[in-house]
Amino acid sequence: MGSTSITQKVSHLQKIELLKRAKEFIFSTGLNDGASKLCKANMKYGLAQIHLLQEKYGFDPKALFISSPDETISRNAFRWNSGLGYGGKLNWGNGKQKLIFLNVKPNHCGILVGGLDELPNAYKIITRIDEVKATELYYDNIQINWDYGISNHFINCFETKNLSGLDLPPYMFMIHGSAPEFRDDKYGIGLYIDKSKTLRNTAIKETTVFGKQYILIDNEADEYLEFNNKALEFSNMKRRIIADKLFGNNYEIICNQPHQFLKDYNTMYLGTNCTDINSEAIRNNIFPITLRADIAAYLFKGKQNLSETTLRNMHFIERGERLEVLENLRTANILPHGGGYAFPDIKKVRSIMEYKDQRYFECELRSDTERVKIVRDVTNLQFEYRGRSIALKTIQLDLGDMIARLNPIFSLKV
Repeated sequence: MGSTSITQKVSHLQKIELLKRAKEFIFSTGLNDGASKLCKANMKYGLAQIHLLQEKYGFDPKALFISSPDETISRNAFRWNSGLGYGGKLNWGNGKQKLIFLNVKPNHCGILVGGLDELPNAYKIITRIDEVKATELYYDNIQINWDYGISNHFINCFETKNLSGLDLPPYMFMIHGSAPEFRDDKYGIGLYIDKSKTLRNTAIKETTVFGKQYILIDNEADEYLEFNNKALEFSNMKRRIIADKLFGNNYEIICNQPHQFLKDYNTMYLGTNCTDINSEAIRNNIFPITLRADIAAYLFKGKQNLSETTLRNMHFIERGERLEVLENLRTANILPHGGGYAFPDIKKVRSIMEYKDQRYFECELRSDTERVKIVRDVTNLQFEYRGRSIALKTIQLDLGDMIARLNPIFSLKV
């Protein structure tokens, strides 16, 4: 594709040209398996919508998606149908432009890693969980909603295999959870456009040729970002409060990092760790990567990335320069947070059919390339989690340094 469609007004482009242009702004470091290919196929629709609205509101239409190795689909139907994938950083400005795209739906999910000198008794933890769930816990006058048995949220315990010179405890636990308390408008404007009536009434509804987007600008963007930051603090403290209740004073916080959050007006981390240690949202430079319950998790020291070597090896430099987003790539600051969903039966996306703002992905199957699976809603597709390939790709891309392997002892979903 030539540079003409990059520089001319996007509103003058036909749908097929909009999608080709949007595809240029996807910088993938994923495994390129079936789920990764589905992510990229869907993501160009979201970027095309964002580009149209950026131009309409007077900003450069250069939103981009930089994926991490765990690039995958979003199982949230609203987010997916908005043309958004998962496992990467979505950026649509310099962080100060008061334009927020609400379809990204930040939930402030994160993982607290705690260190222990002794292996905890699983039965005692279960009894303490039961006590906590029977107790009304509050932070900042907001009642805590237990969400550690929902979806892929969990409490896990591990034995530490130290791979660095750091003084790490022999055992660790992880608490993975978010802030569902802030999704509706009970405590303010609300985070989720499909859950908060107040947010729907405040947002500007924009209809594009690929679907609807909800946005906030100016003072309303200020209000939302302030509420967003409050939700992020709550989510972090919620994990800490739960850890205190379950492990008392017998643990130390190794890290407590978000991996799904709105960093500023123009940056959304969609299921990936943020290694920007200058950000107030990032407490230290240690980050967890959790895979499946039956294999090891890892702790990494983050890096400011993408490096020049990685940019060159991934063939990103020429395209980044042409699109004028090379600095965005140098400051991607991404690190996978998990394995990501995988569909072992899907080989690739053969074509995409559109009908009434809905997309139907014709997927070629691995077992028989003559057969296809046509997918619209990915929410209920059978999936599995990827394994060590995520950690290996992270090292290969020089996104961080592995400092510990955490061998699983038990996992709790109650």
